[in-house]
Amino acid sequence: MNNVMIRKSTKMVAAAGLALTLAFTTVGAGTINADAAQTTKYVAKPQMVTAKSDVKVRAGESTKSKVLGILKKGEKVYFVKDDYGWSKVTYKGKTGYVGTRYLNIPGKQVDSKKAPVKKATPAKASTKKVTPTKKTTAKAQAQAQASKTVTAKTAVNVRASQSKTSKVLGVLKKGEKVTVVKESRGWSQVTYKGKTGYVATQFLSTK
Repeated sequence: MNNVMIRKSTKMVAAAGLALTLAFTTVGAGTINADAAQTTKYVAKPQMVTAKSDVKVRAGESTKSKVLGILKKGEKVYFVKDDYGWSKVTYKGKTGYVGTRYLNIPGKQVDSKKAPVKKATPAKASTKKVTPTKKTTAKAQAQAQASKTVTAKTAVNVRASQSKTSKVLGVLKKGEKVTVVKESRGWSQVTYKGKTGYVATQFLSTK
C-alpha cells in the first residue's frame, strides 16, 4: 500500500514540474522572440491591425530600445508603415515600433534587400585636343593667303574707312611697308600701328 502511494506521489511531482517548465518556456518565448524583427517589407496603407501574439512595443527600431508597453494577442493598434522588419505604430497616443512579423498586416511584401548606394565618381577632365573643323581651317588659310606685305609707292593717307573723305589715321611714307589684309573696290584694308585702316590700292606695290 505504501509503495503505491509513493509511486503516485512521484508521478504527481513530475507532472507538476513538467507543467511549470512548459509555462516558463511559453512566457520566455513571448517576451524574447517578440523582439526579433522580420526581414521583409510590407507595402500597405495606414490602418488598424491586430497582434498575432503578445509583443513588445518599443521606442525605436531596436531590441535594445525602451519598451513602451506590450500588445496582447488580438489587440488592435494603428499601423503607420513598415520599414524592413519594424512597423511604425501609434500606441496609446505615442509613436512606437513593433516587429512586423507579429502583426496581421494586409498588404504586399517586397524585397527587403536595399540596393547599395554607389559613390559618385568625379568626372575626369577631357584631355582631347580640339581639332579645328575643315571650315575653320579653310577660313584661316584663306586669310593667311590673302594677307601680304606691300610697300607704299609714294606718301599716302591711311583712312578709317573706304572713302577719301573719312578720317585720316596717319600717313604712309614712300617705301614704308604695311600688311594688307584684303582688297575691295580699289581699297586695301591694312593693319596700321595695330589698327585697321584703308589705303587706295593704286598707291601700294607688292614689289
